[in-house]
Amino acid sequence: MLTIWGRENSNNVRKVLWCAAELGLSYTHINAGGAFGKVNEESYRALNPNGLVPLLQDDDFVLWESNTIVRYLAAKFGDAAFYPQDLQARAAAEKWMD
Repeated sequence: MLTIWGRENSNNVRKVLWCAAELGLSYTHINAGGAFGKVNEESYRALNPNGLVPLLQDDDFVLWESNTIVRYLAAKFGDAAFYPQDLQARAAAEKWMD
């Protein structure tokens, strides 16, 4: 089960939500950060010591940093057209994220 934490008006969160939508993934979204709070709570900091959004939970696996999350989702759920297997083609796509 995928859970994406973060407020929708964050560009970095939107990037992750867009990727999940493009991949047709089912996920739970939890608003966090900004006016929604939660990021300074002990339970959230246990998941992400940086206290930032977005955060992805894939069952017991936890990731933060939007580009890392996008790469993970693309590699796990995308096909070769979405996330190239050829390293040079992949690097050419990824340079637009970083």
